[in-house]
Amino acid sequence: MRPSLTGIVLCGCLASFVGRQGMGQQPIPRSPIAGEPDTFRPPRTTAGPDIGPDIGPETIELLPPLAMPPLSIPPGMRGGSEPPEPPQPAASQPNRPADPSGLLVRMGDLKHPENVRLAVRDDDGNRVVAKYLVGSGDSRVVMMPDGRLKAYEGQLTTPTDDPFEPMSMDEVRDRWLADERLSKLGMKSIQSQRFLFLYNTSEPFIRATRTILETMYPAVRKYFQRTKIPTHEPEFPLVVIAFATDDQYQEFKRMPDGVVAYYDSTLNSISMYEQSRLNRVAPQVAIMNSISTVAHEGVHQILHNIGVQQRLSRWPMWLSEGLPEFFAPTSTGPGAKWKGLGAPNDLRMKEIVEDVKGGQRLGSGRHLERLVQLDEFDSKEYAYSWGVVHWMARKHRDELFACIREASKRQPLEYLTSSQDDDMDSVPLFETQLGGDYADLEQDLSSHLSSLRWTDPVENQIHYLVISGSRVTLTSSPETVQQLQRSTRPLQTFRVQRFPNRTSAMRAMQAITR
Repeated sequence: MRPSLTGIVLCGCLASFVGRQGMGQQPIPRSPIAGEPDTFRPPRTTAGPDIGPDIGPETIELLPPLAMPPLSIPPGMRGGSEPPEPPQPAASQPNRPADPSGLLVRMGDLKHPENVRLAVRDDDGNRVVAKYLVGSGDSRVVMMPDGRLKAYEGQLTTPTDDPFEPMSMDEVRDRWLADERLSKLGMKSIQSQRFLFLYNTSEPFIRATRTILETMYPAVRKYFQRTKIPTHEPEFPLVVIAFATDDQYQEFKRMPDGVVAYYDSTLNSISMYEQSRLNRVAPQVAIMNSISTVAHEGVHQILHNIGVQQRLSRWPMWLSEGLPEFFAPTSTGPGAKWKGLGAPNDLRMKEIVEDVKGGQRLGSGRHLERLVQLDEFDSKEYAYSWGVVHWMARKHRDELFACIREASKRQPLEYLTSSQDDDMDSVPLFETQLGGDYADLEQDLSSHLSSLRWTDPVENQIHYLVISGSRVTLTSSPETVQQLQRSTRPLQTFRVQRFPNRTSAMRAMQAITR
């Protein structure tokens, strides 16, 4: 292979909410080394009828105004609409923890040394001892004491017997807070046993995020111990950066439209933001989606830090994304929370059911065969990858564990070599464990999904019945209620009634308009 200087775009997990007008559908640039990034696209159709700009709330003209008890409506979320300024060049940001464009390595023969340490210079010019992760040609990718990955040319590294000493949580915190992109936002920090949270969000948001991740961690680790893969406590603090707004999040690192969170495998950090349009138009679904995203990204980060998945390795998409979805189900209704690993994922079941209603038929085997070979997913494929992992965990656990054990052996950048591509891609990992009778397997998968008890997240979000002048409107959006209130002329009737789900609101609407 001819050596060349090529950029590795981070191969972490990108999360997005995909709306009905194609939000998040823009392609992410392909990296010559890393291939398509590992994108996470939460459900497109779970937000109810008010999300798409082409679909409005249900409105009926009503002649005599009727009195209804008033209801205080939550205010709209903060945040401006001005686009963020472009990030400053790296040269003007000396305290930046890492180059956000990713790693630059010279392609060539791969080396996977064991227990090798290299002396390198950090961003401030100080000598530090780093772990040698993978070599490609004359490039060396090393793991720095704060857990991030950095690439060096070979002549800039020196083998050493000095010990590798990971930074403490306080040292990692201070390093991140010195980054001017965070310091200018007045970021605060809190710590838990394993996680370091840097944030300028609301306190309830970060407390909920902390609770989810710390509650989920022991369950995830215990589950993977059952696979017989040796696991260990994280060597580095698990960094979570939470921004108040999309503008701040985008200024930190530019992401494609619709991407609301991601795990960055080069920085070993999760980035997310709190306020989005979904909060304004469907707050309960937004909470569910947010919790599910936190859990999903947390699984990626945990697997990369307990010895299950090696940094810069590539797993089959159905397994890489199906496992986080398996661990990320969210409850429906008031007080939405993480339900625990293996519970039905209501957001994903909703998407599968809608896909079946739209004409998808399972049983021929073609859908499953295609799914387990894809290396790029849309939102529906995330849903089906969850379904496959849930089905295997219930009915083919030994085969699922075997797939995880085999995937865990894949080494950093190993997929770049032609021999590895031949071994990895000629027979899908799924097929090596469950065989190639996809029609029979897909029928069993369909039967399993049909047997699950789940709750429709759209049906069971809060709905509002609004009487505004001569109109009665049914909506799940507090933003729509506020718009109706602003548009109601003085002396006209304006009343709002809140209902716990769509069915009860529809019954009330029918009674009023009958």
